[in-house]
Amino acid sequence: MTANDYVKSPLTHKVINAGETDFDVLDVEALRRSDGPHGKPIGPVAAENASMRAYRYELAPGESSPQHAHERPYLIVAATPMELKMTSPDGQSSSHPVKPGDLHWIDQKVTHTLTNNGKGKAVIVEVELK
Repeated sequence: MTANDYVKSPLTHKVINAGETDFDVLDVEALRRSDGPHGKPIGPVAAENASMRAYRYELAPGESSPQHAHERPYLIVAATPMELKMTSPDGQSSSHPVKPGDLHWIDQKVTHTLTNNGKGKAVIVEVELK
């Protein structure tokens, strides 16, 4: 079973944490599609449906993602704590500490590289509208 197999139609459900650690749930709903055709995937796709495409980046300390371009609005979500550096093609960059569950909506075209400037493994998820 893949992430694409879970929900094919509206679903009412309840989420229960059966474990002993905190469990955060993030629901993302596309209320409308962006205008125009959607592009090809920017990298390996973690999950996809008719409205959205998700990418998962696992970065070791000092490791960077490949440079990639978002042509559509997207949401970036931190799954782990990290010191995240985002670098544009012209070399301009910004760094900031990120906590698990932090998210940021970007509603413009962006080309960037993500770098883990922290000391532990970093996991970032980008959810891009189609």
